[in-house]
Amino acid sequence: MGAFHLAQANISTGRWAFDHWRMRGFASRIDAINDLARQAPGFVWRPTSERMLNDLVRLGLDPMREAYNLSVWESVESLWAFTFSGVHLEAVKRSEQWFEPGSAFDVMWWVPAGHLPTTEEGLAKLELVKSGPTPEAFTFRRRFPAPEHPAR
Repeated sequence: MGAFHLAQANISTGRWAFDHWRMRGFASRIDAINDLARQAPGFVWRPTSERMLNDLVRLGLDPMREAYNLSVWESVESLWAFTFSGVHLEAVKRSEQWFEPGSAFDVMWWVPAGHLPTTEEGLAKLELVKSGPTPEAFTFRRRFPAPEHPAR
C-alpha cells in the first residue's frame, strides 16, 4: 500500500427531486452502484449515504436534488476502472436525462493513506477545480501524480 490514496468527489443537480417518478432510473441504481463500488478492486472507503445526506442538510444543500458522492481509492486506475464499466457507466451515459445541464462536477486529490476526507473537504475541492486542474484538485482529463512525500 502506498503513502497516498486518491480521494474523489462529484456533485450533480437533479432535474427533479430524487423521489420524482422521472428520477426512478437514477434513484433505483444508487444502492447497487454503492455496493459495487465497495466490492471494486482498489476501493478504500466512502462515508455512509446517511452521513453524506446529513452533511448536505447541515451545509444548506438539498439532498433530494444534489447527488453528492465522496470516496477514496488506491489509485486513479482503480477509480477509472470502476467509473467507466458496468452499471456505473450505464448510469453515466444516461445522466443527461436526470441532471441539470452543466451541473455535474468531479474532482480528485491525493490524501495520505488512512485520511478520511469530509464532505466539506470534497465540496471545497470541487470549488477549487472549477478554476482549473492543479495538483490539489484535478480530473481524469488532467491528472497529477501522488506526492513523493507526505506533507508535514
